[in-house]
Amino acid sequence: MTSIYFEDLSERYNCEIEDLRTDSEGKDVLNKRLLEKRQSFESLAPMLEEAPEMVASALHGAYKFNDRQILGRASNSVSGLEGFPSWAEIESTLDIAPWARPLIDLCLKEPDGEAFLVTSVVLEWMLTEDIRRPYAATEADDESDDDSEDLGDSGADWMSTQGFDDIER
Repeated sequence: MTSIYFEDLSERYNCEIEDLRTDSEGKDVLNKRLLEKRQSFESLAPMLEEAPEMVASALHGAYKFNDRQILGRASNSVSGLEGFPSWAEIESTLDIAPWARPLIDLCLKEPDGEAFLVTSVVLEWMLTEDIRRPYAATEADDESDDDSEDLGDSGADWMSTQGFDDIER
């Protein structure tokens, strides 16, 4: 289970990575686009707080996770509130790609840089581990199952009022 904070950001982060993945011809250009994003990272830094998912994508592939428990706890927290881990706590559990160190240093110069880095790690972990909120998916599945029959009946009723023959099910 994840917090609503990370559930929302995770969905946007996954979409951002997917948007970067292919060009208009359907070719895989993820590595090229990530490189471009990393090269322009300094200009993205002011967006750390407003659009963390867009900036975090530049760090895609930067982390190797060694402590899934702390990441699980972090994914249940909210940036700025009690229980949100510090960057030092999270960093000590990671192997970080050398190319990412200069980007991390840039982040640490920003007012919300540490919280952003924790967020970027959790988002990447959620993407690579395919972390979901199981109860939310179950509720959505239950709701759609209940509504589908009602919608089918409503659709059949509407069709018959439009002069179409009723199809027996």
